Amino acid sequence: MGESNNVIKLAFTGSTKLTKQAMEEILKLDKYKILSLFGLSDDKLGGKVNSVNMDSFCEENGIILDKSGNWENFRSLCAQQNIDMIITLGDSRIIPKKIIYNFEVIGNHGAILPYVQGGASLVWGRMFNLGHWGISIMRIEERVDSGEILKTKEFWYTPHTTEAGFVRMADRLTVEALLEVLNGNTEP
Repeated sequence: MGESNNVIKLAFTGSTKLTKQAMEEILKLDKYKILSLFGLSDDKLGGKVNSVNMDSFCEENGIILDKSGNWENFRSLCAQQNIDMIITLGDSRIIPKKIIYNFEVIGNHGAILPYVQGGASLVWGRMFNLGHWGISIMRIEERVDSGEILKTKEFWYTPHTTEAGFVRMADRLTVEALLEVLNGNTEP
């Protein structure tokens, strides 16, 4: 991971409550500076569960918000900003190869990898009603859910936990795990 002046320059992708929570926590850290966010366009926000309009948040924090949907524009912006790492949270879009091979990219998965792969993992996790579930932080690779696993964490819930409550637990744990990874604690 590249550093300049001991500040690590970050870009994010995503437009969910999880994306915003993680960005809020990282903004409290002196070691990191969030420069840009590749979010969803306004017309696509309504179709994403837990979506959040990030316009005012980005404006208040001096973060460039790209809602173009054009990955090449985002890649160029990251190159211009000398981004050290891209973090993708709560974003189900596939990161293009050109970004993966030019930047360090880490992201989350709503289950313990490598055991539970694929989409809608939090929905499946709650439907199984096992009483426990987990999350993963990983390096993003070309093949979905195949990157190096940097951190996993488990949580417990009761049979009466709502889907929204379940997602809140997973999101809190994901942010916690991400912060641990950023602090060098990368044991899955």
